[in-house]
Parts: sequence; structure tokens; C-alpha cells
Amino acid sequence: MNESGYSFVETILSVCIIMLLCTTLIPISYTMKTSLYNKKLEVIAAETAYEGLKQYRYLQQTEGSKTIEDVYFQWGINGQGICVSFQNTRELRKKCIQLTGEVDE
Repeated sequence: MNESGYSFVETILSVCIIMLLCTTLIPISYTMKTSLYNKKLEVIAAETAYEGLKQYRYLQQTEGSKTIEDVYFQWGINGQGICVSFQNTRELRKKCIQLTGEVDE
């Protein structure tokens, strides 16, 4: 018989290849998305520290806070620099920037 179409074995093989692709691409894309979001929060924390330093310099304000995208950033001046605390996807983070420009994680 000369029938055109796909056999059962070809169909199962196609489904297995699609499942293999999905099971590898979904975790990779989730990891990349989470990593990008955490880096975005780190950048926002650095901007918050910069704005806090400007308020300290001009208004003598030693602490403050702001909320961006439902994330609460709290900054405060310590003896050697400014520290910003915030919650990322895994843990409470504290990013400190010294007055010399050095970053302490």
C-alpha cells in the first residue's frame, strides 16, 4: 500500500522532540527572567543611593525610602557611606556604597 501521511512512530518522535525542547527552554527562560529582574532591582537600588546622597548633601536628610514597582527601598547614611535595603525575589538585600565610590554587597 502506498498511503501518504504520518505513521504512529513519526508522530511519537515529533511529540518527544517538542517535549524535549519545551522542558529545556522553559526553565532557561525563567532563570533568565529572574536574573534580569534581580539586576534591575540592583540598578534601582544604586539610583536610590545616588538620590539619597543628593538629599543628604543638600537637605541634610540621613534616611528615607521610596517604592518602585511594589518594591520598598529604604536608604540610610552610615559613617562611611549610604546603604539601601530592599527585597529581591529570594532574600532581603542590602547594598552599601562608600563615599569613596566602592560598593559593598
